[in-house]
Amino acid sequence: MKVRTDLHTHTNKSGHALSTALENIEWAKRNGMELITITEHGPAYEPDDKTSKDYFESLSYWISRSRNIDGVTVLSGVEANILNASGDLDMEKLDPRVFQGLDIVIASCHSNIYSPRDDESFKGMYAAVISNPHVDILGHMCRNMSKKHIDEIIDLAKQKEKLIEFNELSLAHPSSELRDSLKLLILKCMDHKANVVVNTDAHFAPLVGKANYITEFLSKIKYPEDLIINRDQETLLKFLNERAGNKKISLDECVYGE
Repeated sequence: MKVRTDLHTHTNKSGHALSTALENIEWAKRNGMELITITEHGPAYEPDDKTSKDYFESLSYWISRSRNIDGVTVLSGVEANILNASGDLDMEKLDPRVFQGLDIVIASCHSNIYSPRDDESFKGMYAAVISNPHVDILGHMCRNMSKKHIDEIIDLAKQKEKLIEFNELSLAHPSSELRDSLKLLILKCMDHKANVVVNTDAHFAPLVGKANYITEFLSKIKYPEDLIINRDQETLLKFLNERAGNKKISLDECVYGE
């Protein structure tokens, strides 16, 4: 099994990642990627204002004018932080209009910002996030996952055409508890025939597009490839652009000054 797009990558604009956007694109090409998305953490994760409103507006502006770089399609995005049990996102507090200019919005929990404290807060939080029209992908849900409500949340995500992420960084994690949680999520999504994406969450350029642990596990359990929406660029863009009421992603490059 080969997945040819990677929708969750960080550059050195995310303070704990190491590589530039161009280095990520270079390695994406080496690793056989057709498309990647640059998804820095939202501002709640970066206390020194590296990912400000101006940064995300510039990212959206310039990427829309440079869609193809050295044979790799590049999309603009963000890994927005879920702030509380109500499902509020830090990017909405920055400027709600910024969402409209980004191609991909991932919504994730991070333990240094907020994690659901129990089954009910997990359910309520994700129900709210799934209802947010700006969100495309639910990032690494396997962290703090509620076994009691996960089936219900997967069904709701499927109904609302949200994509559930299988995160390579989680399956490669030293914690067996986290790895087991992700494997359970994968099996649940397969049972529910939910639409999913396979991403690396790469913080270092050579890892962009290298979802080896995930793809080996998916091959082992014979996961249906038609449910992996980012298996190639054509399938991904078709899904995103056909969702009712959603923003459309065009690969037409704009000429500066038009």
